[in-house]
Amino acid sequence: MYMKRKDKKIVITLLSVVAILIIGGMFVPISVSAPSDTRTILDHTTQTYAAPSCFDEAEMTNFLQETTFGHAKSLDYDAESSCSTDFYTQSDVPIFFAMLQLFGLGEQQWSEEDRL
Repeated sequence: MYMKRKDKKIVITLLSVVAILIIGGMFVPISVSAPSDTRTILDHTTQTYAAPSCFDEAEMTNFLQETTFGHAKSLDYDAESSCSTDFYTQSDVPIFFAMLQLFGLGEQQWSEEDRL
């Protein structure tokens, strides 16, 4: 069974588009946010959040709560410092690798210890 000439063109075009997207996805960088279940410390007085690794240098009050990054974002709290911003953001990740991370196939900068 042979393909018609028109069908061959469609298949070749689709394969070319997929190849271009995969190759392009290896070079186009994006920023990736931490998973929503990443450990976070909230300061309800200042309405900020801090990464546990940044807590010692953070200027926080006593009205604290340990929760998740997703909860902090849902409350619309801001990062307490650039240390926390950097911790919860992985910059310059190619789109292809970001998608692998999304499906749990790629390595992330956040370990299981960073999760609740």
